[in-house]
This record gives sequence, structure tokens and C-alpha cells, in this order.
Amino acid sequence: MTNLNSLSSWIQTQHLQVGTLQSYRQGFESHPARLIILRRFLQDSVAQRLSNFLRDEAEFRLEYGLYSTGDEAASDQAWLNAKEEDRFFRFSKIVGAFTQYAMGPNMLTYLRFRMAFQAPDFRNFFEQLSGLSLAWSDDFGSHSMKRGDFLRPHSDHNRNRSLALVIYLSPNWGPYLGGALNVIDSQGHTIKIEPEYNSMVVFDVAAGTTHFVDPIRSEAQDNGRLTIGGWYRKPS
Repeated sequence: MTNLNSLSSWIQTQHLQVGTLQSYRQGFESHPARLIILRRFLQDSVAQRLSNFLRDEAEFRLEYGLYSTGDEAASDQAWLNAKEEDRFFRFSKIVGAFTQYAMGPNMLTYLRFRMAFQAPDFRNFFEQLSGLSLAWSDDFGSHSMKRGDFLRPHSDHNRNRSLALVIYLSPNWGPYLGGALNVIDSQGHTIKIEPEYNSMVVFDVAAGTTHFVDPIRSEAQDNGRLTIGGWYRKPS
């Protein structure tokens, strides 16, 4: 196995040990949904900077999605005209930073972290964890889900995607606020995953699963459920 010590500036060192990675892989491969959750994943200082950036400094844009248009965002008018059963998602995507925070320390951490996911060492970490061969991908971004936002059942097994991951970055988030990720395995069993701060869920999109996110409840704080996530693709 390749030495992954270069990732210690980003990832808590307990996740980088050979024995730990082997146990993660065994757990991942034996899970009925081919899924694993890593708690306290990022270094505390990294998680805090990323969380502060997304909460206070990043600019998000609300997007609507319809089942009839797939992953593509729908216009406000199309959303208003759509039947309820065609409404796929409502959440906000990051579009940048507010001017006064542009190129500040938190934004720079965010940009460097996004770039790090394209580096071979990060990809190798997830290959060792999952046992999958992974290709480079630019499919990583950030989302905010606030009161009333949701993501309905679907599969990510498209566009040559292979491994999905989501990092949760909302401190003090509790189950009473909603926003849990529900993964339904090929046998119809549901695994409910609460968005615990600085935890990461990783799952194989080709394992015959579907998933959805519970609606965010009215008690949720204004900055919402904050995540960084995306996919690694299959090798060409």
C-alpha cells in the first residue's frame, strides 16, 4: 500500500493507518449497501475553517430540480408549474464567496481542499478504503440545505460515477432538524445517517442502492445543513 502520510495535514491521522484502512475496506465491502461512515474525519482546524467559510462567507444560489429533467436545475417557473410528484430537489449550491471574504484564509482553505481531492494521494486513499479503481473527477462541490429543502429518492449510478462521498460541516446539528441521509440497499432496507459534524459517508453508487435526504425542518438554524461532496468516476 502507498504511504498516505502526506494527507495528515487534511485528515485525522487515525484514518491513515494501514490496519485502520484495511478494517474500513472490510467493513465497506461487507456492508449490504457498500457504505462506510468515518467520524472526526478532517483535522479539527480544517473542519472549522471549512465550516466557517460555508456558514459565513460563501455565497449560495437556490436551485430546483425535477425528475423529468434529471440532475439539471429547473427554472423557477418550471418548478412552480410542476406537479408535486415531479419535484426532485430543492437546495442551494455554492457559487463563490462574498466580496469581503474573497481570498481570505477560510476561502483559501476551501480552494486548496477542493484541489486536494484531485491529487493522486487523496484518490489513492479512497481506492484503499473501497477496493475500487478510481479516476480523476471534478465532481466535487458544496451545498446548503435550509428550512423546507429536500432531496427525494434517486440513484447516483450514472455519468460514469463510481464512489460517492459527503462530508458534513454543520456544528451542533441534531436529528430534530431533519436532513438525515437515507440509503436504501438492494434488499429494501434503509440505513439512516445523521449529518454529524466532521463525519463523512462513502458509498458505492453501483451497489444497487437509492438514497434521499429528509426535509430540513422549520427549527433549523438559518445557515442550514452544510456539506462538501461529490463523486470519483470509473476509470476510462
